[in-house]
Amino acid sequence: MIPIAVIPARDEARRLPAALAALHREGVTALVVANGCCDATASVARALGVEVIETPMLSGGVGEARAIGLSSALLRNPAWVMTTDADCVLAPGTGAVLERALRDADAVFGRVEPDPGEFADLPPAVRHHGLLEDRRDVLSALIAGHVAACSWNPIPCHGQSPGALIAWRPDAYRSVGGIVPMPRNEDRRMAATLQDAGLRVARPWDAVVIASCRLRGRAPGGMAATIAERARSDLSLETVALGRECAALERRLAALVPREAWPPLPTPHEGDCDVLPFRQAAI
Repeated sequence: MIPIAVIPARDEARRLPAALAALHREGVTALVVANGCCDATASVARALGVEVIETPMLSGGVGEARAIGLSSALLRNPAWVMTTDADCVLAPGTGAVLERALRDADAVFGRVEPDPGEFADLPPAVRHHGLLEDRRDVLSALIAGHVAACSWNPIPCHGQSPGALIAWRPDAYRSVGGIVPMPRNEDRRMAATLQDAGLRVARPWDAVVIASCRLRGRAPGGMAATIAERARSDLSLETVALGRECAALERRLAALVPREAWPPLPTPHEGDCDVLPFRQAAI
């Protein structure tokens, strides 16, 4: 049995080859769901030896495309199934991390890191806000992990639940009824459903996917839309609040575990702080 990764894609001919190459490197078979594509997405995938399911534009958007692909993948008796995005690349070693995690957990959420080159091109205020937000989420997850001490979600862990990297044991995916076919937030719905069902969910630190920082995405309300909205907004007050929240969480985590045992935390660049009216936002 082999693991299968479902990639929903709409007009992703340019970015798709990198995503497929990373899956191949990790020993994961890809299945592309080409959702209402007007470009060469399907032919590019097939030229690389990847199976493609072509659909008209789906009213349920990316969630429906994921659901269609995962239903098809489960018919092939896979070792486990996962989903990622066409503008994302699995970091080296992530396939092995997922496989190990699924020996004890029912589902695994990976951690998203931005593409370094594209991230560097974003406005400094957006970079600073994003890194503080990531830092807050990591600190919260580490605190929760130390308090809960779950064997299936060992430290270090993270706190993200992105559709860009979710993996399931087949029986666990079926038991919660699968991905809800909705155009946005299907990943958050899945995270809540798994929790409500009492299933074992792991978020290993080393399960990483590198995501693009493009400003024009495919899914409404997705990562690209969020970045674009932040680029148009004044983030100063929210960023100050995030900085203070991070400082409080750091003090709480330090009371649980020595700082030298912490994983590398997302940290804003000092120069980016200069765009803010209050230096308190810096850590």
